Parts: sequence; C-alpha cells; structure tokens
Amino acid sequence: MDPVKIVIFVVAFLLLLLLGRKLSAFSESTMIAPPPGSGIDGPAIVAAPRTTGKEPAVVGADLPFPINVPEIKRDADGRYNRPEFLNYYFEETDLVRGPENPAAFYDDFYLLVRDMENSHTALYKYFVATPAGLQKAMDDEHLPALYLEDQTLIVSRWDIPLILDTAVKDIMKSYAESKNDKNPHALPGDDEPSETG
Repeated sequence: MDPVKIVIFVVAFLLLLLLGRKLSAFSESTMIAPPPGSGIDGPAIVAAPRTTGKEPAVVGADLPFPINVPEIKRDADGRYNRPEFLNYYFEETDLVRGPENPAAFYDDFYLLVRDMENSHTALYKYFVATPAGLQKAMDDEHLPALYLEDQTLIVSRWDIPLILDTAVKDIMKSYAESKNDKNPHALPGDDEPSETG
C-alpha cells in the first residue's frame, strides 16, 4: 500500500476520533454538589460552570430572573402548571461579562429545574451559538462538519433574556406535554423518583 494513503487514512481516523470525543463531551454531565444558591441540599447531576478568569463565574441564582414566567399554580387535579426554575449558567461564559465577541460565540447553557410535585431536580443542557460562533467552533476544533443535537439554540448575538426565554418555553412545553404520560409532570427523561432533593 502507498505510504501517502496510509498517512491520509491515519489522519482521517484521528480527526473522526477527535470529532466523536468532542461531540460526546457536549452531552456529558457529572455528579457534583449543586451550584451556589440552587436551594438543593444533596448532590444533583449537573455540570459545574468553568471560568477562564480569576473571578468565579456569575450564575443565574446570583441575579434577578430576567424574564417573566407564569406563577406556579396547582391545578384542580393537584398537578402543577410548570417546574420551578432554580438556576442557569453557561459552562464557560460569565452571565454578566458575556462572551468576548457577542456576535461570534458558542457555549453550553444549563438550566436547573425542580418538579414541585416530587422535588425532583433536572438539569437541561442546550448548545447555544451564533452563526459566526458555529464557524468559530468548527475553526477552533478543526472540524470539517459539526453535528448539532436536538437541544440547540441559534441566536443572532449574545442576548441572555432571549436565550433564557427560549429555553424556558421549551422546558415548559415538554412539562405540559408530560401531563398525558403515565408519570404526570415528570421532567423529561425521568422514569422514577429521584433520591436527590
């Protein structure tokens, strides 16, 4: 076999391996103590925000909630209309300082919620990016293609109220749809009660 073909094959294999690891990292979570101010007593499945600077990142529990959501109410059948939103944060980006370039950023966004009926917590994860941020992600990781999973938000520029509002509406929609399931008001992906909380 030609040595050039072997080198090309090895390089292509390594690029695919790197791409697979990077994409699987988008959906990983770890068991750690809950973020500050979350109101959770025990450990929860969350990914801790990372900071690149010397100061710790500001998380949503440290700030006023920037959007209006309906008040939590119990229906006549004893079910709640929505989960409680406890915290939100980006994996790398500080909520106050924002990204270096608001028109070209990408980061993982997390939203921690609690089901009022059984106090179960769940962490939702969204990949948030601008169109220029997607190109930046591909350039930074030297990727020829980028596969985006279901929980992806594309925005024109950094806008915390818009990002949070979009994620909250998505969560509330899936919460309302779960009323028809065998486990009413269960957070998506929940099949049994949690031991946390």
